Amino acid sequence: MGGLTNALKSGAALLLLPAALAASTRTEYRPAPVEPIEPFGPEALPPIVRGEPLTVLSWNLQFAGSRQHHFFYDGGQAVHVPPEDVEETVRGITALLADEAADIALLQEIDRDADRTGRKDQLRRYLDSAPALRWASTPYHRSPYVPHPLHKPLGRVDLHLGMLSRRGLLEPRRIALPLLSEPRLRQAFNLKRAMMTAAVPVEDGSVLQIANTHLSAFSHGDGTLAKQVAMLREWMASHPPEQPWLLAGDLNLLPPGDSPSRLETEADLYADAANPIVPLADSFSEAFGDLLAESARTYQPFGSEGPDRKIDYVFYGGPLEVIAAEVLQSDLSDHLPLKVTVRLT
Repeated sequence: MGGLTNALKSGAALLLLPAALAASTRTEYRPAPVEPIEPFGPEALPPIVRGEPLTVLSWNLQFAGSRQHHFFYDGGQAVHVPPEDVEETVRGITALLADEAADIALLQEIDRDADRTGRKDQLRRYLDSAPALRWASTPYHRSPYVPHPLHKPLGRVDLHLGMLSRRGLLEPRRIALPLLSEPRLRQAFNLKRAMMTAAVPVEDGSVLQIANTHLSAFSHGDGTLAKQVAMLREWMASHPPEQPWLLAGDLNLLPPGDSPSRLETEADLYADAANPIVPLADSFSEAFGDLLAESARTYQPFGSEGPDRKIDYVFYGGPLEVIAAEVLQSDLSDHLPLKVTVRLT
């Protein structure tokens, strides 16, 4: 009897799948190449003061899924996260943000209304980390229903990039990045990568330009990452010498000179014939200086005791000086937070 019931359930799911696919394709998230983003929070915040330290935190939060689960995209089976694990992780992330009290936090992988994490708006919780924040976010994976993986579909997805600023936030924008080279149907349900930009006011009326991004994983050397990096490079190179700027995020790329062959897991993720990050590393400064140093590593695979590679970066330019750069220790995500202290000169 149980076998018959399961068979009927499977048959019903198969009958419903075409309708779900058609509905999701009709409601596909199709962002424009460039879109304005509405900022929220108080407008009257203290601006940046030239010569004074300014802290910037960049962190891929792994949608507060916690490191207790081996997710399907990393070779495991986990898809949805138990509510108590989400709650514990969100609480820990909020506490770390409050403790570090960064002037600007650039966050990747924030679930705002996703089935896998209980349809909770995680960003609203992170706003509790400070009494006053100007903030904005933009989706880069949004779908009413994702039918993958087959053993337990993701369902509704709403994944965001986010900016939190104690110094104000002007004119945030979403800039679409090239998509993976894959079949159109799969592309309809997959991530729509983006770069999020904004300006932070300075006391003399000028601004610090900032950008937050998360580049493609699982590109299998199809050239997507090189195209995405080219767009980052265009934004970075567009600023005149007197304009301070900073770009941070998860680039899913090893530093120049680091060989994937040394990695025990996921070495096949870095399949591009030439490392796409080289044009950035050759042309612009990165806050950590020695990109191959063990202390600069940021990604810790499932089951590992610590980070084994650097794939998160903070690039900067113009009259901006790095005072300190540190990878913080945390077990809340598969990525570690990067904390950089700078000052406008």
